[in-house]
Amino acid sequence: MRRSDDFNLFYVEFCVRYFSNFSDLILVFMKPFYLLFLLSVTTVFSQNTKKNELLLPYRDGNLWGLCDTLGKVKVKPFTTGMVDFMTTPPNFKGKYVIKKNGKISIIDQHKRALLAEMNLDSVKMFLLSKDIFAYKNNKMGVIRNFKMLIPVQYDKISFDANESYVVEKGGKQGLINSKGKWIIPIAYTTIYESWKKNREGNRDKFYWVARDEKSDGTENEVGFTDSIVLGEETPEWYNPPIAGMKIQITEEEENRSKRIEEKYGEVVSYSINTNTASIDMYIVKMSTGYGVYSVDQDKIILKSDTSIEVCGLNNGYTTFLMKKNGQMGLIDETGKVLLDFEYDTIEKEWGGICMLKKENKKGLFVLNSIYKGVKPKYKEIKILDTIPVSETWQFGLFEVTTMNGKKGLLGENGVEYFKN
Repeated sequence: MRRSDDFNLFYVEFCVRYFSNFSDLILVFMKPFYLLFLLSVTTVFSQNTKKNELLLPYRDGNLWGLCDTLGKVKVKPFTTGMVDFMTTPPNFKGKYVIKKNGKISIIDQHKRALLAEMNLDSVKMFLLSKDIFAYKNNKMGVIRNFKMLIPVQYDKISFDANESYVVEKGGKQGLINSKGKWIIPIAYTTIYESWKKNREGNRDKFYWVARDEKSDGTENEVGFTDSIVLGEETPEWYNPPIAGMKIQITEEEENRSKRIEEKYGEVVSYSINTNTASIDMYIVKMSTGYGVYSVDQDKIILKSDTSIEVCGLNNGYTTFLMKKNGQMGLIDETGKVLLDFEYDTIEKEWGGICMLKKENKKGLFVLNSIYKGVKPKYKEIKILDTIPVSETWQFGLFEVTTMNGKKGLLGENGVEYFKN
């Protein structure tokens, strides 16, 4: 588990530093699982599941059930797959997608059917939304509150302002609101909100602009209005990921860089203090090897015969990827070795995740986690969205492929939620 204020990725020119986040906006992953029909569900769920217990899909051979984060099976395997799943904070109730014979159902972890069987190819759920995108024969629709709001007959549907949806068909766009009411007919090439009118303090109407571009180069622009939807407040536990951070190098920092170069060697990269948005570490290429210069300590604090790369923050300390005797390791600014120098490669990924590779096998190490790293033993590892556990913690989840080609879920605690 990781604290949410230590988990965002961000990138600053030469260095990457990770800190708090749990998800890349609201999109959640979809998995190629497969399930039996809904009727089997009501008789197999374990009566030992707690009211709001966080349960994950668990596979035993070809059958799927549910288990907790420690791998303890709470719902015995009962079906041949799961298409998707999601836990919804702050109560962490699970939603599990079942597919059979081209029909999709959604259930919770307590037997209840949330969505009855529907003739769909797939669905996509979202973390902070009541909406589910539905797909059939390359067409899209929207399910809201587990009821069909927009039929599955459009080429493309996307979220827009005021809890509305831009729908597209045959190259033309229209707009439907959260009540399923048509606001703008499908007759335009572009739809957007009127920023000026919507920010003039008006509280009665929401203004839209629809533009149709003619083949002769002329344009027709029409205004539309809808009632204003007062959306729910964003939960305190949700912090959107910061995609990047740009800083302006100050004159003081430029002068410091020159002094460092005069004394030690060429500055090749640096890291940024996320609280002050200022440079706190410089990576220096010296006459022999590389070093890490600390602004606070005003000296070189780490040295390496080969290159040094800033990896991210781990419990408040900057970490560095280094190589020794041809093998990669991870060390923090205090000199503490977080990963022994035994890996062929270590690649930093989004979310403070380090992918480890040794002898063509892959493992992982998560910065700011209370758990130890996972030793290389898998053929492939795919990073999935983290699972929120509380307002300040989230649990890392991964899809792994074993050396014999079997796929399953793995927690950042190293627990496998599958048995082959």
